[in-house]
Amino acid sequence: MMRSTEILLWSRGGSFGEFTTPFRFCIQAAYFGTSIGVETWTSLRFLVSLLPPPSPPPPTLVFWRTPPVGSYKINTDGCVKNGVASGGGIIRDSSGQCIWAFFSFYGDCTILEAELRAILDGITLAQRLGLSVLWVESDSTLAIHCIIKGGGPWNIQATLRHIRHLLALDRNTITHIFREGNQIADLLASEGWDRRYYYEYSSQELPRRHRSLVQIDRFGLPNVRGL
Repeated sequence: MMRSTEILLWSRGGSFGEFTTPFRFCIQAAYFGTSIGVETWTSLRFLVSLLPPPSPPPPTLVFWRTPPVGSYKINTDGCVKNGVASGGGIIRDSSGQCIWAFFSFYGDCTILEAELRAILDGITLAQRLGLSVLWVESDSTLAIHCIIKGGGPWNIQATLRHIRHLLALDRNTITHIFREGNQIADLLASEGWDRRYYYEYSSQELPRRHRSLVQIDRFGLPNVRGL
C-alpha cells in the first residue's frame, strides 16, 4: 500500500526485491551498478513530480541586539529598484538610542555596490562624529564575505579597500542580520531612493515612523521571519 507522503516503486527484474522510494531507487541502482534505462528515468521523473513540495521552514523570531557598553552599532542597507541604487543606515549606542542616521542616492550600480557603499557611508559618518569601537551589521552576506575574505568583481575593489582601511577588524566587528531585523536601515535606503540625494538625521530630527522602529529594536521586540 502506498503511503501518502512518498511514491513506492518495484524495481524491475527483481534486482533489489523490495519496494523503494524514487530517491532510494537511484541510490541503490548506483551502489549495485544497475543501469537505469530511459524509460525508467522517465517514469521516475513523473513519479517525483507527484511528490508533495517540501514543507517551508517554520517561522523564526529575529532580534536586533544592542552593542556592548562603550561601543556603537551601525546598521546599513542597500536598495536597487529599476536599476537605480540607494542606501541608508543608522548609528545607535549601547542603550539602543539613535545617535545619527542617513540615506544616500547612488544612481546606476549593482546591489552589491549599493550594500558596500552604504556600509562605507555609515563607517565614514561614525568616524566623522568621533565614534570608535564599531559594530557594523548588514543583511547582505555577500558584502560581509567580500569585506572579511576579499574577492568580488573589480568594480567593488576600491570601496572594499576604503572600508578595510577605516574598519580595523581587530577592534571592530561586522556581522550579518536577517532583513527582518534590519527594518530601520531598509526604510532609510528606500527613502534615499525616493528622495535621490544624501541626507542625515540627528536623533531629534528622526521622523516618527523611523523612531517607532528604533523603539521596537530598543525594547527587544522580535520581528518574524518566514511568514
